[in-house]
Amino acid sequence: MEKKLSDVDALIDDLIKYIKDSDRYKRYLIVKDKLNENKEVKDKIKKVKDLQKEIVNLKYRNKDYSKEDKEIDRLLEELEEYPIYLEYNYLVEDLNYELKYIKESIEDEINKIVN
Repeated sequence: MEKKLSDVDALIDDLIKYIKDSDRYKRYLIVKDKLNENKEVKDKIKKVKDLQKEIVNLKYRNKDYSKEDKEIDRLLEELEEYPIYLEYNYLVEDLNYELKYIKESIEDEINKIVN
């Protein structure tokens, strides 16, 4: 029986379902929602993002951005006082590691076939 691209699509769908059904991903969604409900944390994250954009603009114009950089450091320190923020970052990092592992495993197997 000949394999088809639709078979690959089905396998990809299974992989996505596996990830979405994992306890880690479900916990990530819960924590993400809680984080978004916390106005203080949300505002600080927005300030950090705004300052990061400002730094990019200042760098582009060869301007000093040390003040903005220090403010980001201060805000990040404050954010680390919120357990929900720490858990969110841990889960994001953990999920990214898992996705990277999956991607690299697939690439390794394809390279074995091709090479």
